[in-house]
Amino acid sequence: MKQKLINLQTSSYEHPFDKAALEKVNAIPMLPKIVNFVMNWTVIKWKIVSMCGSNFHVTKGACPDLAELSNEVFDILDLDRHPELYMEQDYYINAYTTGHQKDAFIVLSTGSVDRLDDGELQFVIGHEAGHIKSNHVLYHLMTAYLAQIVSAIPGASTVSLPLQTALWYWNRMSEFTADRAGLLACQDLNAALSAIMKMSGLPLKYYDTASVEGFMQQAREFDKKYGGTTDKIIKTLTIFDEDHPWTIVRASELIKWYESGEYERILNGTKPKICPVCGQALPLSATSCPVCGNTKF
Repeated sequence: MKQKLINLQTSSYEHPFDKAALEKVNAIPMLPKIVNFVMNWTVIKWKIVSMCGSNFHVTKGACPDLAELSNEVFDILDLDRHPELYMEQDYYINAYTTGHQKDAFIVLSTGSVDRLDDGELQFVIGHEAGHIKSNHVLYHLMTAYLAQIVSAIPGASTVSLPLQTALWYWNRMSEFTADRAGLLACQDLNAALSAIMKMSGLPLKYYDTASVEGFMQQAREFDKKYGGTTDKIIKTLTIFDEDHPWTIVRASELIKWYESGEYERILNGTKPKICPVCGQALPLSATSCPVCGNTKF
């Protein structure tokens, strides 16, 4: 029986890189108001109407087993409301969240349902529910559609590049927070890592024999093997315009968080370690704050 996390606050599991990156994006003058106006009257309305008109809606009446599985996730993460869940015909393991924050909904690929077991599927649904709980949805949509919007405005592409770069970076960092929400939802590290392992390219033929332990070893060794100056430059240039981190990096970050003791702390309901300077929730083992650099606790 999974534990419901009553009064779960996003600050208790938010990745510090996510928080720091979002603060920089929000500091851009007038950006929140502009994003809200543009997205509400263009992309969001269009997406909602087309989704509701063409995709299978998961409800208790139409698909009770999947509805029950997803509703358990929403209850565990203590969401204010249960978001609607739609299916999308797609072989890949994929999911995304769209719509306005107040009525955001989750879209799940058929490949996810067909290729993941229940625990893995709850990790993926929990990941998306985490985006909703953390109010990521509007900026995620802006990140995805900004290039299309500015392409219609002469000369806007060059001016918008710094904004696009900032949004891409924040979007990648927000995935670390959502992965933590996914783990809190499925409450099984092996299931979470197994889902990420399948996303990273594991052939269906070997699903029953592949080793999560072996995948964990790859994730642990990645930074050690590729932590040099040249490697860091390659990493930066390769993903600067991507909206997701590499899957191996996601696995590595999730393992670090789990082993920090923060996951168990949340499940046990103990109070977090808080930086007295900036208010960031920290791992119990932290000796300095990664956001403001404070070392006095």
